[in-house]
Amino acid sequence: MSDTVLTQRDLNRILLARQMLLAREPLDPVAALERLFALQAQLPRAPFLGLWARLTDFTRQDLLDAVHTRRVVRSTLMRGTLHLASADDVLAFRTTIMPSRDVTLPWGVKPTPEVLEAVLSIGREHFAPEPKDFESVRQVLEVQGFDPVRPLAYATRMFLPLVQASSDAPFGHEPGGAFTLAKTWLGRDERSEPQPQALARRYLAAHGPSLPADFSAWSGLKAAAATFEALGDDLTTFRDERGRKLYDLKDAVRPPGETPAPVRLLADFDGAVLCRADRTGIIAPEHAPLLASKNGLIPAMVLVDGVVAGTWRIEPRKKTAPVRIRLFGKVAAKDLRAIEAEAVSAARFLAPDAKPEVAFET
Repeated sequence: MSDTVLTQRDLNRILLARQMLLAREPLDPVAALERLFALQAQLPRAPFLGLWARLTDFTRQDLLDAVHTRRVVRSTLMRGTLHLASADDVLAFRTTIMPSRDVTLPWGVKPTPEVLEAVLSIGREHFAPEPKDFESVRQVLEVQGFDPVRPLAYATRMFLPLVQASSDAPFGHEPGGAFTLAKTWLGRDERSEPQPQALARRYLAAHGPSLPADFSAWSGLKAAAATFEALGDDLTTFRDERGRKLYDLKDAVRPPGETPAPVRLLADFDGAVLCRADRTGIIAPEHAPLLASKNGLIPAMVLVDGVVAGTWRIEPRKKTAPVRIRLFGKVAAKDLRAIEAEAVSAARFLAPDAKPEVAFET
């Protein structure tokens, strides 16, 4: 193992570079999503803001075009949550990411293999012809006597290769929406063989030097250390300040900790913050409780010098686009000006015909 120590600040700058947050980059949306692997899409507009923070000259229509031409799809991926990713990546890696079928479902339900297979067979037949919402499959299961219906319907989302049909909604997908089999929507089957090593490479490319626990927390896969070790000479290793072994791609770029980091406004659930088991390098421990919510939502965050310094929200109206920024403490005057400029840019991105109105809250 290398004796080279990467400080917390080194790791922060490397993460920001891999996430395209040290400088906006001139990529098209599909290439950007594949570089990041995927963007959280629990909220349909979140990937749009996520790419706005990372790409030069990016417009909403750029991503909408990729959605409507089916190069990009919304599907259940990491941690059982909705993500936006390229169609190629969903087909290649969804099988790798989904948990084994003997997992306990939400609400503490663990169906027998026979019941689960029957449910999935019904779900496959239900969603294959055309897009349908999940309430409809619950009704089908209920009519056929399955109980409890809600977790069993959830199993169809987890274990069937479903993607959400796009729509004329402002961000390409309805909040609930209708789902269908990937083959129905894309004309291609998903890859059936898991590829944990290939997924690990993609994770490291997008996030930088990491602990096996980081990859496990992000992907949900077990035996992450063995997966990293199996990559052999493709990887190099470092130590963090606690002496723990970090893995990274051998030839990847690793900017030093003194690299300047610009102010950025991140989207809700942004992967730059959620990608590690230990997030202290980007969220100060004393600020973590300020980001918690009872409903599990992760708010949009403000980065100052590469660290979360507050949260922000925007709800465009017909004539105005109010942006509210809540900072956790004092920041320098130059950073306040940069935050305001980014907020104005975000407002113009989401609502080009409305007047931006930026306000700071305690």
